[in-house]
Amino acid sequence: MEDYIVMASMYNTMTSGKVDKYLVRKGDKVVPGTAVAEIISEGYFTLLSEVEGIVKEFYVMEGDYVEVDTALIEVELKEEPA
Repeated sequence: MEDYIVMASMYNTMTSGKVDKYLVRKGDKVVPGTAVAEIISEGYFTLLSEVEGIVKEFYVMEGDYVEVDTALIEVELKEEPA
């Protein structure tokens, strides 16, 4: 199963931002609070993961501008034991 790290709104009126730099790579483990990207939008912000798992895929390239709530990173979620 997978989930996504999305472009979060860093302040109330933010509608888009630029992915300046990713701080994780494919195969890296992330947990809630892991810094995953540097975002530029009327300031410089660090985007944090809200999910736990392994970075599987990037949907947006560094340097691209995207709207808030756009999926940036696909994360393979940690499997729960049956």
